[in-house]
Amino acid sequence: MPWLARNPDVVTTELEDGAVLLNLDTRLYYSLNEVGLELWNLVEASDGPQDAARLLTTVFEVDEATAEEAVSRFAGELEQERLV
Repeated sequence: MPWLARNPDVVTTELEDGAVLLNLDTRLYYSLNEVGLELWNLVEASDGPQDAARLLTTVFEVDEATAEEAVSRFAGELEQERLV
């Protein structure tokens, strides 16, 4: 079970270097870079924030503290914008 659930009213369109999210409720668009897209995909593919951070370290070769900070900040922004 994912640690965060994507809002079903959010449409994702993957691009060459990231993605665009559209929240159908608010009609707001969000642009994700490559890291943001990876984090967006980890929302449902990981078992929790620590697992997401661990997976992020393997994909982008960053240290664990940096990955944990990125996951925490991104999750907060997703919640604030009602994307999850």
